[in-house]
Amino acid sequence: MVNNQQPTAHGYRERATALRTRKVSRVAILLLVSACVLALVTVSPLALKSLASLRGLNWIQLSYIGQTYGAASALLTGLALIGVSGSIILQVRAVNAGRDQSSREHHMHLIEMGLKDPVFQRAWGMDPSLYAPDALRQGAYLNLIVSYWQRDYQFDGITEYNLRCNLTVLFRGEAARLWWADVGDSRRVSPGNRRDKRFVRIVDEEFRKAIASGPPVVPAQAREAPVRADHRITIIRFLKAGATILLAAVVGAVFGRSYRKP
Repeated sequence: MVNNQQPTAHGYRERATALRTRKVSRVAILLLVSACVLALVTVSPLALKSLASLRGLNWIQLSYIGQTYGAASALLTGLALIGVSGSIILQVRAVNAGRDQSSREHHMHLIEMGLKDPVFQRAWGMDPSLYAPDALRQGAYLNLIVSYWQRDYQFDGITEYNLRCNLTVLFRGEAARLWWADVGDSRRVSPGNRRDKRFVRIVDEEFRKAIASGPPVVPAQAREAPVRADHRITIIRFLKAGATILLAAVVGAVFGRSYRKP
């Protein structure tokens, strides 16, 4: 199924919050399990003490068994250290995700300002007169769409299959093809992690497939809708009716003046 939901600032924040909540839940579960295991290790000497009242136990053999707790304790300590390290890594990723979200929201605000006022577009070094009427707005909006998908893909919010389906629909339009042909080179050489580079390769592959499939289905500029024949007939009828009423009013006024003369 193709995910046709358009990215919005509210949806963007909700998705980021859901991702952070899921990661925090994983960390909490891991810490809870580690705490339970450590508690069992701590309580185990008390359990052995309660067994001391029982007769017929070979305490020498039990002492040998007790020495094996040293290896188990070392193993549990290593597992606890791994859990703490994992939680620190997840917290760092959450901090980076929050910082990235704040940066993207600020970027979105700057783009909105540029779309509303051509003066700001010139401040970015772009001359609106050199572009088609809707090219700048389409390019800014496409940049937000692809950035939205890139963030979801980076944090496993969208599968590669759904991403490719979305890109297939996106590149049916001429505007998306022109935009990626313009910015694709800069995206390919931009720094990023392995996931970001994989995302750019996927977009580039779907773009090349769309170019090979033929001309775009949706033009960048909207075509003027032709006037239907029945609409023309209706307009002509209204004009005839108006002309008839006007002529009748003029004739009535002339005859009215002629009757008033002595």
